[in-house]
Amino acid sequence: MKQYLKDFCKIGLMACGGGPLILAIVYGILGARGAIAAVSVREVVLGVITSLLLAFIAGGVSVVYQMEKLPLLWASFLHALVLYLDYILIYLLNGWLPFEVKPLLLFTMIFLAGYGVIWCIVYLVIRRNIQRMNAQMQA
Repeated sequence: MKQYLKDFCKIGLMACGGGPLILAIVYGILGARGAIAAVSVREVVLGVITSLLLAFIAGGVSVVYQMEKLPLLWASFLHALVLYLDYILIYLLNGWLPFEVKPLLLFTMIFLAGYGVIWCIVYLVIRRNIQRMNAQMQA
């Protein structure tokens, strides 16, 4: 368990720099389009810290796939659940998503669809690579 926690932190630290970078890109695009004219210091500080935390958790939670005793279905469920809670709580905290039924349901549907598509792509790529390796070992 100790190794998984270390890996979580190591992977999370590698990923966490991406959060504030993405936040800066989003603010830059919104500013260029005229959607926002200014951002308060409080919003910037909260945005940077929470996006760093969001990226840290999102990166670190991939450690569930290293747990050999955890079946793939449960690892995927746990991964999806942690990511969902990570995103929704940060979005609500920052006011990026209103705390209303319709937007929350829409976010949930988009998250599940996106997660499913990405999971299937990754699964198929990994499966294909394993098949190639097996074919090379048999040759």
